[in-house]
Order: sequence, then structure tokens, then C-alpha cells
Amino acid sequence: MGKMKPFGEIAAGLDFCSREDVEKGLEIQRDLKREGKKHKLIGMILLETGAISSAQLIQILRYYEEEAEARGEK
Repeated sequence: MGKMKPFGEIAAGLDFCSREDVEKGLEIQRDLKREGKKHKLIGMILLETGAISSAQLIQILRYYEEEAEARGEK
């Protein structure tokens, strides 16, 4: 069972956002953790910051679902 690619890597790889957008999103995640706030998924951060659209978010989630099915994990 191989490891799935990180969400940000997929988003940037599909040219939905830049690698810099992903890095900014990861920094927001780290800031939330440091502040003791609830964890937020990188996809939601990218959506909320306007780096990706809701349609792009859904497309990446479908990719994960298809990968899981192909691996027999579903």
C-alpha cells in the first residue's frame, strides 16, 4: 500500500495554485497549531484564501477517492 500524494502537491501539480500558495497554506496550518487552535485541512485553507476554487477542491477529493478505490482501500 503506497502513500498518497499530499493535497498541496496535487493542487500545485495540476496548476490549480502555485507552490507558494501551498507554502502559505502550510504556514497558516503551523500558525493555527502554535496558537492552539483547531487543525484545518490544507484544502480548506487554500479554498478560503482563494488559491483554489470549490470545483478544484472537489476535483482533488475525487482524485483521492479514485486512488483509494484503485488500491482496494475503499
